[in-house]
Amino acid sequence: MNLFYHPDAAAGSTIPLDMDESKHLRAFRLAEGEMVKLTNGKGLCLHCTVEWQNKQAILTAIRSEEITKDAPSLSIAIAPTKNNDRLEWLVEKAIELGIQQIILIEGDHSERAFVKQDRLHRLAVAALKQSQRFWLPEISEILSFDQLVHSAQAEQKFIAHCAEDSDKKRLKHICQAGKNTLICIGPEGDFSAREIALAKSAGFQSVSLGEARLRTETAGLFAVSTFQLINQ
Repeated sequence: MNLFYHPDAAAGSTIPLDMDESKHLRAFRLAEGEMVKLTNGKGLCLHCTVEWQNKQAILTAIRSEEITKDAPSLSIAIAPTKNNDRLEWLVEKAIELGIQQIILIEGDHSERAFVKQDRLHRLAVAALKQSQRFWLPEISEILSFDQLVHSAQAEQKFIAHCAEDSDKKRLKHICQAGKNTLICIGPEGDFSAREIALAKSAGFQSVSLGEARLRTETAGLFAVSTFQLINQ
């Protein structure tokens, strides 16, 4: 059953889809009375009938269920890439894999300090629908790396970097299943020595993602995949 999104969807509601969503629904050639699923991105799954008013789809909820948020949760803190397409690719794939929060950070070696939040939101919604998930991850405004370090509350916190560090271990060896987790991924120029020291002083553990030097978005997706495998 196809999944659609509306932020104001609620149990027992009748929701007129906007013209873009209506056009998307028309592509499936659904007749009046057929069923689709609708979510508000906050765990609600509505089973709805379809009606048409000219070219606009009207969805009427006839049954609802609450979908439990995945546990444990994973947050990725990542520096926006110089090329917007690469960050957008990461957002799509990370949401499909089940990430719950993407925190955008600006650090000492960052390449970009501005992103189009509206576009990232639209991509996040598309990935949510594609993967048939019901919790829309939060994508933060850009924070400084220092702000992130001082405010992080996860049960286990990691900073992935390429610098020499006797404390550094492979993520797959020290990430524990069942714990809410934050993993920091730096820009192409990596985290600075200052940032690594700051993070470690705040309880972050240094981790390696392997011998290969990965692009920022590849490192982010690798970290998400590793976390999900550990918690299967």
